[in-house]
Amino acid sequence: MPSDVIVFLGPSLPLAEARRLLRADYRPPARQGDVFRTLVDRPRVIALIDGVFESVPAVWHHELLAAHAAGAHVFGASSMGALRAAELPGVVTGVGEIARRFTRGEWQDDALVALLHAGADHSFRPMTLPWVNAWATARTARQAGVLTRKQHGELLEAASSLFYQSRTWRRVLEATGWREELRAKVASFVQRHAVDLKADDARACLRAAQRAGPRRPPRPFHASSFVRRQRLTQTAPLREWQGRPDRAALEEQGTRRLLLAGFARLAGLTPSPQALARWSRRLPPQGLGEDERATLAEALALEELILSAPERFLPDGPSRLEGLALEARLLRRDSPARRAR
Repeated sequence: MPSDVIVFLGPSLPLAEARRLLRADYRPPARQGDVFRTLVDRPRVIALIDGVFESVPAVWHHELLAAHAAGAHVFGASSMGALRAAELPGVVTGVGEIARRFTRGEWQDDALVALLHAGADHSFRPMTLPWVNAWATARTARQAGVLTRKQHGELLEAASSLFYQSRTWRRVLEATGWREELRAKVASFVQRHAVDLKADDARACLRAAQRAGPRRPPRPFHASSFVRRQRLTQTAPLREWQGRPDRAALEEQGTRRLLLAGFARLAGLTPSPQALARWSRRLPPQGLGEDERATLAEALALEELILSAPERFLPDGPSRLEGLALEARLLRRDSPARRAR
């Protein structure tokens, strides 16, 4: 199904061309929280090509780690995807030359892939020239004998000297300081043979996504408390619980479950596969990423494991009989009949 593959795409490749190459659920350039939100759709493949930055928070590394834990195949190319592939080897599979050079450490500056582009109303049309495309075109021009080695270096130096939001071929050529004849010669070559390396890598990424196999088995995703809370605020709005009389009781019960699971994890306890599968089936079928399902099933199974033999969890630990006695006394204290006396 198209929704089985989710692609974050913007200026790197026209959407119409992408759709001819791969049937998928195409979404705008990724920002922080977008990948977290996709996981409830249980995608088999996530292709991260374009992402926003600077004006809004960029897509988090934690989101891609969660997607990997959920069993999705994650590919990165061209722009933000190439950067995240270099930063998360083994989690994001880099596709194309840009990702390969960043992964090898040959390129290290994020600005090399940056460009200014239009908004969604104008199909994210590129408005400036990314350095990586200038680099690829300069290489082709030198191979074709249009540029000498010295001129090749001068062209790249001129491209590097310009801020990404103002870099165009006209301004790059002006910044070289070359004679008018040479600038015109190179401009003619660019017009006919410019290399769009970001688009080439985006196409390769879509082909890789098409070849991806079935989703891998999910596993729990253990992140810091800050990441967990951020994910909840971005994916699971809890406004419906504001003001409800049972909210405090639910908070207390859920916190107790998670604390017990955390203690069990620290103690090195491991639930059985059968318990994990049973608790996974008891969770709601919708609204959870597969990594979340695995994480919550593990927590519930660990809580169950502790409560099945609490006296063995701590030295001289409490028994279930003691637990019953405590709760019975609390209930007796709070019973309506006792309050009436």
